Amino acid sequence: MNFYDQWLSVSDRLEEAVRKPPVVARGRDLRWIETPQDARVAMIIGEAVGFPTQGTSLLKAEIPPRSHTGKHAHGEEAIHILSGRGFIVIDGLRYDWKAGTTVHVPYRAEHQLVNTGDEPAVYLSASTIDLDNAVKLGRLIQLEEKGANAAGLDSRYPASESQFAKDGRRIALHFEDAIDENARRHAGHGGHREGQQAHRHAGIWILMGGSESASDETNGFVAKSAAMTNVFEETAHSSSHKHAHTEAMLYVLEGKGYSEVDGQRYDWEAGDAVHVPPRMTVHEHFNDSETRTRTLRMEFGIRYFYESLWRGYAKVEHRAEAMAR
Repeated sequence: MNFYDQWLSVSDRLEEAVRKPPVVARGRDLRWIETPQDARVAMIIGEAVGFPTQGTSLLKAEIPPRSHTGKHAHGEEAIHILSGRGFIVIDGLRYDWKAGTTVHVPYRAEHQLVNTGDEPAVYLSASTIDLDNAVKLGRLIQLEEKGANAAGLDSRYPASESQFAKDGRRIALHFEDAIDENARRHAGHGGHREGQQAHRHAGIWILMGGSESASDETNGFVAKSAAMTNVFEETAHSSSHKHAHTEAMLYVLEGKGYSEVDGQRYDWEAGDAVHVPPRMTVHEHFNDSETRTRTLRMEFGIRYFYESLWRGYAKVEHRAEAMAR
């Protein structure tokens, strides 16, 4: 088989992979493993667990009480703390975290998470390691292994005084400091690309803003390849809006509901994750329960590169919006 035949074969295989891909990852079905980095970790969405992605992945990990992860370095990483309290050390500087904190690790920065509490800490991690590897720029360097905290660890890294790195970029954001987009819109300060859609959600909070570029609406984050951009809230018996784009992920923080992806229904509940596959996909998210739902959205910079090139993207997006109206 020559190179052109190989291209044709790969194209056929990829088309089949994204034609009817898995959409929901069940939290109850996660396969937990131990690694030099984490005492307990599972891939939620990624090629290794059967999801056709753009080289992206979403992990869930636990840090035992009074313990730390390993120390390593790789491409960009976005982290969201689900439970626990502690700090992360990035290039020698400490940034404190708690449940609801979102953290961005800059490209190839050395980092390590420390659980200072008496209960396990749980966090989500989004990265593009497979993509970085595919373009030959990926490096995963293990510097230290996980373990119990040594005596005096807190004093070695005194409590953080800032959520920003020395270069001015934000590293950590507590949820109470996130931008309330609905409140901004009602106050006449819209402008973020989600602003025109904010009224369709009971609540929308901007964490890292978007992955396209840095601005004053990203809370100071500089997230180019991996970002945790928003928390969406839907009231009982409501929905988001029908729209189209390529790859993104949603992690269900609270509640239960379902998504319609290209006309097919996929049910989900807290602890599950939804994968919008890497093609121009028409989809909508619904809360058909009696209580609210909250979901955390992951976006990856590679999405915007390809959306700008996608023939017919504007037509597909317009059609989705027309269907929503």
